[in-house]
Amino acid sequence: MRRTTAVLLALVASPVVAAPQGLAAHHRPVAGSPMLHLSATLPARVSWRASDVALAGVFVVALAIDAAQTRGLAEREWEGYREANPILGPRPSVGQLNTYTVVAGATVLGVAAVVPRRVRPWLLGAALAIEAFTIAGNVQQGVALKFP
Repeated sequence: MRRTTAVLLALVASPVVAAPQGLAAHHRPVAGSPMLHLSATLPARVSWRASDVALAGVFVVALAIDAAQTRGLAEREWEGYREANPILGPRPSVGQLNTYTVVAGATVLGVAAVVPRRVRPWLLGAALAIEAFTIAGNVQQGVALKFP
């Protein structure tokens, strides 16, 4: 978590990022004002093992299947069903489901990219397990298994 926070702070405070936003990259602080000095090195690329890529791929497929099942319910106006995810509420729209799916997928994969290498398979495995249980629960309730 510290690593993620440091990366985000470094990006926000960076003169390279600040200049295109119309902020003066050479701004001099007023005497006595607090200054935040950050330094961090970011890897040129994130190195994933083949097993990590496979877990991530299966997670994305499972997320897409879950989303397709849920979109089907939303398109039928939730006849006899309700969404169990408290973030979405009992009857989210198709647009809300699409947005949530993209944000959830990007969040899991983004976090997987910045966590230590030994944590990555556990994170991806947990996310995949949640999706697998969700899909199985949907099927048990009579929701068709849809492949996007």
